Amino acid sequence: MEIKRSRLIPKIWAVPDAFHQRLGHNAGRQRLMDEDGHLLLILHQAPKASDDAERSPAFFWRNPEGEWKSSPEGGGMTALETHLETYKTLTHDLDEQVEVAQTACEYFTILKNATPLLRATRNLYEVLQKAREARKSDRKLLVLRDEAVEIERTIDLVHSDARDGMEFVIAENAAEQAKLSHQTTLESRRLNRLVTFFFPLATLISLFGMNDPKEILKTHSVWWVVGIGILLGLVLGFVVGNRKNGD
Repeated sequence: MEIKRSRLIPKIWAVPDAFHQRLGHNAGRQRLMDEDGHLLLILHQAPKASDDAERSPAFFWRNPEGEWKSSPEGGGMTALETHLETYKTLTHDLDEQVEVAQTACEYFTILKNATPLLRATRNLYEVLQKAREARKSDRKLLVLRDEAVEIERTIDLVHSDARDGMEFVIAENAAEQAKLSHQTTLESRRLNRLVTFFFPLATLISLFGMNDPKEILKTHSVWWVVGIGILLGLVLGFVVGNRKNGD
């Protein structure tokens, strides 16, 4: 029975048929294939938030003689080392961003980029750990596994710092908004008291119509009206103030 070769694996790679059978149209999750002395690492290129959950695969094949080949970038073991270096660079950049972030928007942007990178890094470490266990004599796999551990630890800290920073900024802004709201309420109460105090006086003064102020001040009744207005304002303010306190 003829085995249908996967279009994902380069045609010139003499890998076992089992590798072709276990690959579909897409690379799928990051994983390791080990068959007849052949080792195939199916990894994801470092993701970004703009990738929309699409992951570009990277294949690294180690034949029984210990020789490495890679695709789509050539170079074998060197390409695998560069692959991890890319993860390390992105992680370092996010680490620097979280150090200077101050707003919730800045922290959210970091989280948006760190989340897929964190998941990909954890899976990358798991694959390299299994590769290390499968080929214990390959010291380069040991070194790369250790680098993956460090990258995973760093991006995890970046992710946690960005999340904590965003939560702190949000809480701080909420406290500031509550403080401003309280101050606004106090100012509104002061204004209402002034309106309540002067309302009776303004109403009574309006009884004099549009007369000349000089003529109004000459009449003795105007001072009675002012006094009564002030008294009613005090009483009304006292009543309204007690009612609000009771509520």
